[in-house]
Amino acid sequence: MTPTNAGRCYPKRWTALTWLAVLFWIWHPVVRNFPPSESYAVDPITGELSGPTRYQSLSELPIPVGWPLYYVRPSYLSIPLSPIVPVGAPMPSPAPSTVHPFAFLANVLLVAVAIGAIIYILQKSMYRFSLSFLLGVMVVLPLYFGLARLVEMVAGYGAVQWYVVAVYFLPVPAALVVKFSLFPRLNWRRFRLIGKDNRHSFDDYTNADDAMAAASKLEMCGDWQASVNLYRYAAEHWPEHGEYAQRCIARVTNKQSLTQA
Repeated sequence: MTPTNAGRCYPKRWTALTWLAVLFWIWHPVVRNFPPSESYAVDPITGELSGPTRYQSLSELPIPVGWPLYYVRPSYLSIPLSPIVPVGAPMPSPAPSTVHPFAFLANVLLVAVAIGAIIYILQKSMYRFSLSFLLGVMVVLPLYFGLARLVEMVAGYGAVQWYVVAVYFLPVPAALVVKFSLFPRLNWRRFRLIGKDNRHSFDDYTNADDAMAAASKLEMCGDWQASVNLYRYAAEHWPEHGEYAQRCIARVTNKQSLTQA
């Protein structure tokens, strides 16, 4: 497959905005999933930091790691009560953590789906940098941080984590809406044909008023040729309305000529 005949989602056809979004969507989970290599303990009496404790593997981490799912979970999180520590005594070292490889694989899969969704949305619409895009970013970024602050004030700091996850994976439902939207898939031509099939035939009109009203309605709907034909039919069958019908025909044909010019 060459870049010339490849689809819009082909990497060589990505716009600059798509590349920037992909780099950000990759950077975000990498930073949040990057485990620390060492930690420091604080002496409860002096307040001084101890020497660094270096971790040899993920199972030694005393804190949960993983985004949006924890694939490293410290064992003390599953203990209902914390051990009693005498005043002034250093905190005991936490038990080895539990590593969940399936959670890590789930993280990779979820992030890949989110990145694929943002690529699909941007390439489907082929957004590019513009002044309106710059203004949109200037509005969205403060709104993002402002809503995070509001979520923290209302639901607590722990809810901010779910807020960030929801915003990060928002492109997924948005891509599904774009992909499976019913509006662009509706066969509007079929509806127009149904309307045409339901029209009265010329012989169904028993008086000039009904025929002229129907012709005027066809004119307003943009079906000008059918309107002209009905005006001519009315002029032939009701000569007393012929002059008015001819003026209407001239008006409609003038519209047709203007649109075809």
